Amino acid sequence: MEGVHLEDRKDAVKELERAARRVLGRRAKVVPFGSVAKGRAVPGSDLDVMVISEDAPSSIRERAEVAHRILREAGLSEEDVDLLIMSPEEFESWGRLLLGSESDDTRSLVEELSERGRRFLAAAEEFKERGWDDLATLHAHQAIELTVKAALIASGESPPRTHYLGKLLGRLHEVTGDERVRALAERYRWELRELSHAWFEARYGRYPGEDIEVGDLVEAARHVVRVVRNVLEDLLGGSTPRFREGP
Repeated sequence: MEGVHLEDRKDAVKELERAARRVLGRRAKVVPFGSVAKGRAVPGSDLDVMVISEDAPSSIRERAEVAHRILREAGLSEEDVDLLIMSPEEFESWGRLLLGSESDDTRSLVEELSERGRRFLAAAEEFKERGWDDLATLHAHQAIELTVKAALIASGESPPRTHYLGKLLGRLHEVTGDERVRALAERYRWELRELSHAWFEARYGRYPGEDIEVGDLVEAARHVVRVVRNVLEDLLGGSTPRFREGP
C-alpha cells in the first residue's frame, strides 16, 4: 500500500469533503484523525478520516457502500484512505476519542480503552484497601464502562451516550449475541445498578453505600472486566492479551 503522498493529503481531504457533500448532502463534514492529523505521517501512511453526516446510514453494509461511493467520487482508493462514516451523535459519543487519543487508528483506540479500563480497576482495588469508598466505586465504574465501550467499538458499534452499565452491557449483548455478556448482566444486575448510581455520587466525594458493600462492587467489576476483555479478544481475533493481574 503506497498511501496518499505527503504533499497531496490536504488536497485529498478537500476532495473527500466535496465528494461527501455530493453523496450525503451539503452539511457532511470530513475530519482527519490518526497519524496525518497528529503530524506523525510518513511516506506510505494512509489517510484516516471521519465523514460526519446526519444522513449517515444506520447499517454497516450501507455505510461501506457510501464510503466506497465517496472514495470513487474523490478519485481515491480504499488502499489509500481509511474512511469512517458516522452520525453527529456518534462523533460526540466516540468519534472525538479518535481525535484526543494518542492512538493512530480505531484498533489501537480499542486496545487503549481496554488498557485504561484495566488500570482503573487496579486503582479501584487500591482505593478499596485504603478505605476510600467513593474513589473505589468511581474507578470500578469507569473500569467497566471503558472496557465495554472498547468492545462495542471493536464490534463496529458506536457506544450509547450513557454511563449506565446495565444499558451498555445490554447493547453489547444485542450487537454480539454473546451469552457471556447476557450472563454478566443478569448475575450482576444489582451491582451494576449500584455502581451506576454511585458514579454520580462519587464525583462529588461521597458514596452512600446503601445496598452493597464496596468490596463486593469492586469484585463484581473485576469479573465483568475480565469477561468483557475476553469477549473483546475474540472480536479482535485473539490478538489482545487476556486479562492479567496487576497494574
